[in-house]
Order: sequence, then structure tokens, then C-alpha cells
Amino acid sequence: MLAGYDLSRLGETVVVEERMQQLLPVTKRSLDTAVGHDFLWHGNDTVILDGNGRDRLSLLETGRAPLAAVLELIVNGMVVPAEDYVVYPQRGEIQLRPGPGGAGASLGGRFPVGQQNVQLTLDWGYPQVPGDVTLAQAKLTAAQILAEAAGEKISAAEVRIGDYAVRYSASGKYGAVIEGLAREAQALVRGYRRMGIRVV
Repeated sequence: MLAGYDLSRLGETVVVEERMQQLLPVTKRSLDTAVGHDFLWHGNDTVILDGNGRDRLSLLETGRAPLAAVLELIVNGMVVPAEDYVVYPQRGEIQLRPGPGGAGASLGGRFPVGQQNVQLTLDWGYPQVPGDVTLAQAKLTAAQILAEAAGEKISAAEVRIGDYAVRYSASGKYGAVIEGLAREAQALVRGYRRMGIRVV
């Protein structure tokens, strides 16, 4: 991605590689922050939520997506058997079944309103970082390396991703390339952004 660019201002190749290694955790955190979650695998994770009085709960607002499996559901201290609820992994939702005899029926087919009365044990996340996220991280890192290699002291422009900003001179050396790389990184992770939904 950086082939053909003059990076000599940063030093020898080994120095550039060291700088890239330093930037990788920083750019990873910025992408995680931008989307509201990380891209790791989280097995056997316990989540405690408030019951909402509805037949379904969403995990999307908690940042625990994508949902792989619900291992255990406990509502008001009672274990709810797996056959009494349906998991919608793509939507990150759990819906109680109101059928006769099951826990869903004893709960009236709804998660009772309460504070921290729903406990879930689940598997969620990514067994492997998605390729487009890896590419976004590479582009963001490359943009920062080029901004440093350009060596211009006045930063008249910046592109933000999460809490991280690549600062550069828009009209300076590599300005258009830096902006392009950073904006492409933004676009690659946009679809992973956590959605906050409020019911009024």
C-alpha cells in the first residue's frame, strides 16, 4: 500500500516497520471505537440487562454483535429453557415464546420490567477479524505513515475515525492520498457501526 512513496524522512525501512507496528494497536482501537465494539471472539460472556416488558430483547445496543449463541437465559432468577425462546442472530435479538407450560408462558411471554433482572450467557463476536476491517486498519495506518513522511508541520486538514484523527496538509505532499486512504477506511467499517435505537 505504501510502495512507491518516499518514506525516507522517517528513516530506514526497519524504522518505518517499527512505526507501523506502534500504530497498529492505535488504529485498531480507533476502529473499535468508531463502530462501538471490537472484532474479537467473546465466548461464554455474561451480560445483565433490564427487562423491558416486551417479548424480545435486543443485544445490539450493548455492542455484543454479531450474536453467535445464547448459552443460558435467566429471568428473575429462573432459568429459561432454550425451547422457550428464539434467537435471531442477525438482528441480535432474543424473543420469548409464549407457549403453554414453559418459562415463556410463566413470564406471560414477556421479559418482566425490572432492573438487571435478565442474565444472558452468550457467545458473540468474530472468530476471525473480517477482511474489510483488516483492510481499513491497513489504510488508516498507511494514511498516518504518509502524513508523517510528508513532514509538513502545518496540519490544515484532518480525517477522524472514532477518537483518532489523521492530520495532514490538504494541499501538501500526499494530501489527497492521505485523505483518500482515511475516507476509504471509514467507508469499510461503516456497516459494522453499532446502532443506538431509542423507543420514546
